[in-house]
Amino acid sequence: MLNYIKAELWKALRHRIFWGTTIFLVLCTALFGVLMHSADYVELVGGVSVTMLTGMLVVPLLVQVVDGGRGETMKNEISFGLSRGGIYGGKLLSGLLLGLGLCAVLLVGLLGICALLLPHGDPEAEAVALWILGFCLLAAIPVWCGMFTLCHAMAMLFPGTAVWMTAYYLLFFVGQPILAALSSLFTGGSLSPLLQAILMPYTLLMPPYLSGWLTWEYQLWCWGIGLGWGGASTLVGLLWFFRRDIR
Repeated sequence: MLNYIKAELWKALRHRIFWGTTIFLVLCTALFGVLMHSADYVELVGGVSVTMLTGMLVVPLLVQVVDGGRGETMKNEISFGLSRGGIYGGKLLSGLLLGLGLCAVLLVGLLGICALLLPHGDPEAEAVALWILGFCLLAAIPVWCGMFTLCHAMAMLFPGTAVWMTAYYLLFFVGQPILAALSSLFTGGSLSPLLQAILMPYTLLMPPYLSGWLTWEYQLWCWGIGLGWGGASTLVGLLWFFRRDIR
């Protein structure tokens, strides 16, 4: 499995989509830093804390890096004796490592460069801001991983890239709000916050949650919902992948 993951990462690092996505995110990160040029370091760190939703938008692109062109090589991989479970899990773990590594590079780069360029104030306030950023990041990781796992399953399920990418964006950013609104009709006009978070996990990374509910209960929600989406997606994806006729 380890060798397979290394091979997948090596292929991903040579993929044009990965480098195109990386350059785009680096430019966006640089633009964010430029826009914060008049702020101090505490304000910059606070601004970074509310950007976790960005990862939800780029998940399909990173999934495509590891799952794109899978039909060209998967038959050969199986013929060489690799198990379907190993292929599915290896691609999933490769993509997760790729995304988390890219996130780490962008965050460390931005915080490190701005620490040298921006003015500093109260060290205690900076420590609190960095603690909040770490707390937000800890909550965002399981939600992001859950959505990545879902996209990986959809990439294995649907033959066309445009189909599953469109399904992802429509499901989470159009369909789920509609479903949440319809659900509220049967709950007296108000939707349970927990049900809303399950139906629309990206809302957990939006500023209203981050500014008003930074508790360990919030972490429990993020980890439970993220792992729930990830576990369910993996189960469905594996069942489908084992039954799929690969040609």
